[in-house]
Amino acid sequence: MLLAKEQRIAATILIGVALIAWFVAAFWPSPQLPEVTDEPQDSVVYAHKKHRTWEEIKDSLRRVNAAHFAEWAVERQRMYDSAHLADSLWRDSVGWRYTKRIKKDTIIDLNHTDTTELQFIRGVGSYNATQIMRYGEQLGGYYSPLQLTDEALAKCHLDTLLAHFTADAADVKTIRVNSCSVEILNRHPYLRYEQAKAIYTLRRQRITLHSIEELQALPELSEDDIARLAPYLSFE
Repeated sequence: MLLAKEQRIAATILIGVALIAWFVAAFWPSPQLPEVTDEPQDSVVYAHKKHRTWEEIKDSLRRVNAAHFAEWAVERQRMYDSAHLADSLWRDSVGWRYTKRIKKDTIIDLNHTDTTELQFIRGVGSYNATQIMRYGEQLGGYYSPLQLTDEALAKCHLDTLLAHFTADAADVKTIRVNSCSVEILNRHPYLRYEQAKAIYTLRRQRITLHSIEELQALPELSEDDIARLAPYLSFE
């Protein structure tokens, strides 16, 4: 069926408008979109000037360039998952009871702790925690929190934190005086070489030492030296 003259003219106009619209859409340069980041940036040139808040800018990006926004969203989700995994691994490694700062009335046993738990006390950082654990290994364990004020830990300044700690002399490792060598005695932080040699010589002279009181005969050891050594010496 042939179209009327007016219908042909209208069809021609519609086709022409469609071609012009396609040409404009295909060849008109698209606006440069700002890069999506975690936080709003003052220097960003916005695609639409009317959008001022960061949430409005992100919403605009969703509409103008859905593919770019989807890529950004996937990357943000990946970063979130990674952070969540790291947090979960940390919680598993230190235990749920360490997820918050230790309360003021919490007491930590120096002989049953680690550097992670120690750092939950304000004033004990990574360096201090490492020094506390290292000194405890050298001693053979702590028998009193007052040992944290020893000269070996003077740089840690732990004097005001003693109330957070406890220690039991039953947990320390003792040295068997009647069967050890000078070298073993000399390894202990509380003994200098001349003191270790004096104890060894006295034991050789008496064959067997029965109590720490016998060490009072040695001029190399003061009463204070003997008192702090007592928990670490065994006379079995």
